[in-house]
Amino acid sequence: MNRCACLCILLSLLALCPGARTPSAHAAPAAPSRTAPSETAPAVATAEPPTSFHGIAWGTPLSEITGMSVVEKNGPAAYAKVAGVSPRIAQVDVSDIVYAFCDDRFAGAMATFQGRDRLAAIREVVARRYGQPVAPGDATENVGWPMGDVLIMLEFDALVGVGVLSYLHAPTYAPCTGGGEPGPAAEPPSPTGPAAGTGAQP
Repeated sequence: MNRCACLCILLSLLALCPGARTPSAHAAPAAPSRTAPSETAPAVATAEPPTSFHGIAWGTPLSEITGMSVVEKNGPAAYAKVAGVSPRIAQVDVSDIVYAFCDDRFAGAMATFQGRDRLAAIREVVARRYGQPVAPGDATENVGWPMGDVLIMLEFDALVGVGVLSYLHAPTYAPCTGGGEPGPAAEPPSPTGPAAGTGAQP
């Protein structure tokens, strides 16, 4: 999947959700629920929007993050990975996690995974924390959680059995899509096989 296109779609969807920008973006992220797997998530998102991903706050300079290596840079955008640990979303193993930076500031992350079992597990993890998602248009498996300046999107391509969970902090990433300061549109690295990420929760 084209990660740059994915982030641009996230920005567009966030702009189209007028009710998505109400919670404070400075509140601490909600703690994960300890409820049993059989319980359902809230009908609507009630948690505050995430202020970070895997413990990295939005806007953190790339130079201040240890253990992260840039795998590609294009214009104002850079894409990086963490080496030496297995990539996970909560306790769900994923194939790859790529961290997106715009003008050297942390702006988003994309976790690639395989299989419907992981799709269901990741959707449950995110829904327990942020409530039930919304489905754009007639999408059946592609869903999102618009929350303040942050949009979380879960997409799945049934033909190849591959999905992507994306987190985007719109104000930070906007200059890299032409929506902020002038600059060339950034192209992300092409998808690769399983790569290292971090095991912390999103």
